[in-house]
Amino acid sequence: MSYMELFNVISKPWASIKEISKIARCGRDTAIKIRNNIESKINSQGKELPKGKTILVPMREVLEYLNLDYNYIIEMALNEKKLSMNELNRTNVYAGISK
Repeated sequence: MSYMELFNVISKPWASIKEISKIARCGRDTAIKIRNNIESKINSQGKELPKGKTILVPMREVLEYLNLDYNYIIEMALNEKKLSMNELNRTNVYAGISK
């Protein structure tokens, strides 16, 4: 997964099992364990999560649990975007050269 793809996932306020498995690069069962650990931590602090059909946890807690640096991911995603824009611009410059 590229940093741009990772940024698109972590920029959401809430994480489901699907997002957790993408971020942690793990399967469904491991993502459920991660979500349950985060949910237990939040409940032990006396807080509650919104009730619904899909159990969601705060994305900030997922990033903290996985020891991921949000600012670093943003920085790398911006660098990746700049590089792809440079490649696009460079391709356009040379595309017009012909004999």
